[in-house]
Amino acid sequence: MGDRELANGRSTFSAILRCSVLGSSLVLLAGCGGGSGGGGSTGGGGATPSVVTFKFSVGTPTAVAARIGSGAFTAQALNSGTLSLTIPNGTANFAVAYVCTLPLGPQAQVPEQFVFEASTADGSSFTEPCPVAVPSSQTGTFTGSVDASGIPGATLVDIAASNGTSTAVAGAALNGAFSLVEPAGADRVMVLAYNNSQQGLLTSLVAAKNFTNQTVPGALNGGSTVVLGAADETTPQAITYNNAPPGYSAPTTVVGFIMGGAGGFTVAAPATTQYPALPAAAVQGGDFYKFLATVISSSKQGEEVLVLANSSSGGPVTFTFPAPWSYRGPTPAALPNFNFAYTGFAGKPGVIESAAVGWVSGTGVSSFFEVDATANYQSGSTALAFPDLSGVAGFQPAPTSGSPAVWTAEIVQFSAGATLTMPSNATGNAVANSGTYTVP
Repeated sequence: MGDRELANGRSTFSAILRCSVLGSSLVLLAGCGGGSGGGGSTGGGGATPSVVTFKFSVGTPTAVAARIGSGAFTAQALNSGTLSLTIPNGTANFAVAYVCTLPLGPQAQVPEQFVFEASTADGSSFTEPCPVAVPSSQTGTFTGSVDASGIPGATLVDIAASNGTSTAVAGAALNGAFSLVEPAGADRVMVLAYNNSQQGLLTSLVAAKNFTNQTVPGALNGGSTVVLGAADETTPQAITYNNAPPGYSAPTTVVGFIMGGAGGFTVAAPATTQYPALPAAAVQGGDFYKFLATVISSSKQGEEVLVLANSSSGGPVTFTFPAPWSYRGPTPAALPNFNFAYTGFAGKPGVIESAAVGWVSGTGVSSFFEVDATANYQSGSTALAFPDLSGVAGFQPAPTSGSPAVWTAEIVQFSAGATLTMPSNATGNAVANSGTYTVP
């Protein structure tokens, strides 16, 4: 995955932590491998359903367990990738735990363990993204030539190609021929010109040209040179920030573009008071922008306030930050307990408390454990505990004494309800803290 490529996955701070713990170079809007943890709900209301279903997207868990009410976690079997739980009358809370294994190379596999705690008030149908390595797919050689010399400020060109299920972004010459490996099929191809400064730390899209039904293997534009001109240039759109807390950094926004829900690319990283919107001719139905606006505490490392938004409009955007949350972190433990004492989202729907810990074992292989609990599940409680799942087949043991741990605690509030995978035109707010400790 290139440094300007985005997956259409979960857009939360803990996804960024997961990527950093696991050594990914992508710290943008999406979780590495296509998203992490959490669940989306449909339906619901106050009635208790007799059956709650969980589907797993992206990948398939290597182990699944469930807890109903206050019972113990027990191993579960999937049926065609779906888990069905029968919830008896009088019981509201349930939890699903699962493990996804992300290969990092021939000799390394990283276990990623998730627990999603919810209530029947959150719905009866959930989707759980299971992070996996980007699946290998058939590719082909894609050739062509680009001339972006007429675009003011352009310093490099990327070619983004998608066959509807797989997207790849690769660099090409600013002015000249290219030969790249792209997903095989009838691809949608975007020719993207960027202005990069400070050795690529600042990225801004300056032009984009869209092509459909491009055969891979094959040649872009029938072999004719793609010339980027004034009609392909991006248009600045205003970003307005409200309620930025004092004592925090100036707000910045990372902007991405998702190509019909099948992955995408970075538009600006970071933007401040404006972002570049793609020309209308480069946008198709189902496309949308992803925004992550952030302010960072100047006095406490790891304390952040975030606003997340998906939008198909490509127009001016306004972000209103929630009140900040200061948290020193859990008492060091192999399986820590977190305290989510925060009132900034009181009375609002779609609130989820999320805690994550990543650690390095004695063999040097990273591990990751995340627990997400809906406000309905918590029912006013501010405590969130990491359960011991080591007795269930396929789940991880607790880390050993002396293991260095990286933690994050995040409270999110989504317009789409109790979901950690935001649909297009959804919004979200988050407050987050992070830090480190050593397992005693």
